[in-house]
Amino acid sequence: MYAGRFVETGSVEDVLSRPAHPYTRGLMRSTVHAGQRGVELQPIAGSPPDLAALPSGCSFRPRCELATPACAQDVPAFTDCAAGHAARCIHIPPAMRDHTPQASRP
Repeated sequence: MYAGRFVETGSVEDVLSRPAHPYTRGLMRSTVHAGQRGVELQPIAGSPPDLAALPSGCSFRPRCELATPACAQDVPAFTDCAAGHAARCIHIPPAMRDHTPQASRP
């Protein structure tokens, strides 16, 4: 969750082992967790937004390393990454996207 919006959903295993949203990836680089011993932490650049004056489009845009002008247009819809795992970003790498046709999903 970022700025009051869910930005990534899924099982704990999916979100922590295969983070799809730039904010989730930033959190994983900036916190101590399994496998991080001896690795320098990398803070997320910038500051959280004022919740009373959110930026247009994606709320994480001002801090995002992948931000483009398209990110300011609309709040992104969720993109499916796998069954039960989705992220709200227009820059989800194609390799992470679930290309299973909707009709065949349970």
